[in-house]
Amino acid sequence: MMLSNFNKKTMISLQENDYGFFQVFPTPSQAELEEYYSKRYYQAPTVATYSKHYNEEELRLTKIAAEVADIVVKNNSLNSEPTLFDIGCGEGFFMSFLEQLGWSVFGTDYSEAGIQAQNPHLFSKVTYGNAELDLNQRILEGQKFKLVNLGNILEHVTDPISFIRTIKQLIDKDGVLRIVVPNDTSEFQGLLKSLGKSKDEWYCAPDHLSYFNFKSLINFVTKEGFSVIDSFGDFPIEMFLMNDFSNYYNIKESGPQAHLARVKIMNFVRDQGLDVYLEWSKALAKTKLSRSCIIYCKIS
Repeated sequence: MMLSNFNKKTMISLQENDYGFFQVFPTPSQAELEEYYSKRYYQAPTVATYSKHYNEEELRLTKIAAEVADIVVKNNSLNSEPTLFDIGCGEGFFMSFLEQLGWSVFGTDYSEAGIQAQNPHLFSKVTYGNAELDLNQRILEGQKFKLVNLGNILEHVTDPISFIRTIKQLIDKDGVLRIVVPNDTSEFQGLLKSLGKSKDEWYCAPDHLSYFNFKSLINFVTKEGFSVIDSFGDFPIEMFLMNDFSNYYNIKESGPQAHLARVKIMNFVRDQGLDVYLEWSKALAKTKLSRSCIIYCKIS
């Protein structure tokens, strides 16, 4: 399968690899990507995508991810100090909430802007700059963690295969790897396209260089020596695209309302109890009707 799109001066296509996920071809160089991200995401307030303010509902939603991670890891690891290494930690909310749950937390990110803006108390626990250098240094020092988190990171890296092999060296023998990626190239997206409700708007090179769904992500990590512990989904916001009056691709002003509905509904489910939320989230993964693919895995 190949999907072609014209992006500025380069004809970019998506090509399926041996693992079953799709990658952008040709792949931008690391230097090109670093320049792109430094301008788009991380520094100048006028171009950064970090929100300056989150309301109470959004912060509650952010906390749920840490609550789920805490339960999954503690149910699958020996009783020892829980330690987190958050790669691409961004604004640090995942780190902050796990720290509140008693974890020792560490992170790495290209920029200090997100941490400084939202969780400055974590500043000294994060390294900044070239993540590859930081990972290699930690490996040389023999550092291991109970949980290594890749929250919306894998779709951005130029070589996910090499990257996951590096990450593997940082996971404790009974540790856990958490991966979150957009659920793209999904069957539901195919249905939306066949009905004329979307036109591959999820495709966003060079921001995303790899595109996974549940099947291809699980196949990828399994082939790389991991066994999947649990799979979770989140609110399937793309359901709004089925309704012509709430299709946020066609009606741009409906996007914020779709986001607000997503936040409130997920918080409502969480309010029914964390056990209920876990069952609901697992069901979304099982049906593959989810905006994100969230998996937890251990080294086989």
